Amino acid sequence: MDEKVNGIPVPEEGTPEYEKMNKMAKRAIPLILIIFTLGILEQQAFGMIFVNIGKQLGVPGQASLITSIPGIVLGVISVIYGSLGDFVSLKKMTMLGILMFVAGSVIGLVLGPINIWAVVIARVLQSAGGQVAGSVFLVLVSKYVSKASRVLYYQIFVAVFRFSAALGVGLAGLVETIDWRWLFAAPIVTLLFIPALNRSLPDLRAKGARVDVIGFTLIGAFAAAVTMYFTDNTIFWAVASVVTLIIFVIYINKAKDPFITPAFFKNPAFIAVMVVIFVGYFFSYTINAGVNAIGLNVYHISSAEISQLLIWSILLAAILGFAGPILKKLGRTVSITIALSMMGLGLIAVAFFIPMGKVWALAVAPCIYYFGTSFFYSPIVDSATLTVPAEESGRVLGINDLVQAITGSIGVAVFSGMMSSGFMSGGSVAGISAGSASTYANVFIVGGIVVLAALVIYLVFHKVIYSRVNNEKKNGSVN
Repeated sequence: MDEKVNGIPVPEEGTPEYEKMNKMAKRAIPLILIIFTLGILEQQAFGMIFVNIGKQLGVPGQASLITSIPGIVLGVISVIYGSLGDFVSLKKMTMLGILMFVAGSVIGLVLGPINIWAVVIARVLQSAGGQVAGSVFLVLVSKYVSKASRVLYYQIFVAVFRFSAALGVGLAGLVETIDWRWLFAAPIVTLLFIPALNRSLPDLRAKGARVDVIGFTLIGAFAAAVTMYFTDNTIFWAVASVVTLIIFVIYINKAKDPFITPAFFKNPAFIAVMVVIFVGYFFSYTINAGVNAIGLNVYHISSAEISQLLIWSILLAAILGFAGPILKKLGRTVSITIALSMMGLGLIAVAFFIPMGKVWALAVAPCIYYFGTSFFYSPIVDSATLTVPAEESGRVLGINDLVQAITGSIGVAVFSGMMSSGFMSGGSVAGISAGSASTYANVFIVGGIVVLAALVIYLVFHKVIYSRVNNEKKNGSVN
């Protein structure tokens, strides 16, 4: 193949150099996962108690900034970190991430109780620093873990994410009753990991490669504009989204060596996977908000009780996150088919379970959806990385993170608008008469149909998605 390799060369699996990198990666991964765990824990915990913090600091109207601004930063840097993993030293990336993570923790611990902007800045630094661990983990696995074992590692990643989320939700309530600022202290422990990570992380850089500052700036600006538009729905951000996208497209077509080339977007397999991800995750940010709305407005229970019912589905997803061997045996096609089927049916089940009571609608039905998510992330991400050479997998992982963030933001804006406007409140096929319960039921049914549409797209374009690996000589089956 005459195509120029644009990234750090990855040794062939089975060679002595590959085995060396594989051993280094396996030593680094546990510590990287601990850092990732702390990052998700902080995100989920502050997402639960930001209203309380705003009230305590005397600025309840600005409380949402504690989650919205770091959320925007998280969406932007995900694609940047994943892409940088193809070019720059993973060791240097991780060290920089730890320093930002700890700096944010110290600022929040010391200055957080004084001013809300100190809390916002602290969370921005924590988000930017903690996300490095997630991106580095995915790059390590996609490049230096054997193809046969990758799905297992991706499943561990999902499980850690879910357990961290559940732990963050639980810890938020405990810390809030004592003093929320001590929540900032946990990530400081990551300083102890520096010596071990310094020995085990790859310190490779693509020869002659440069960091595409302009390209990263443009894709970051586009992601930020899209996220902001679906946060406040102003025309300015809509125009900014279109303008930055147009400039980005022109740039990658004209630039000498952009971080991502037009070839990515001319790759049918890559595009097909991204479409499946976009449609499949469209309801991902809405599920918890929708369940909360049903609990509050249909069953008239508190958010605390709703959380107690919903947390079981998150824990189920976390436990199933260790089902890597099962996924490996099932293969990508069967796993993704099961995943999208359960996700779609789980959302529809919420609608039909509403008349059966709060436990069925808020605890049992979400378990079906989260069961599906546990079988979706690993094989679909693995499928995405197989659409390009290993040297370019970091960029695919970054774009995957960006697509998930954008589609979730769009979805929650669309579906929240439906719920607040009383969409189809005249009745539902779920056996619910007119009223708010009908609206929620119909929104969840629509959401379920959208997710099932992702399954149809996946099955129709299955051969396209795996066309690249099916044309290569390799060990095992792609499924």
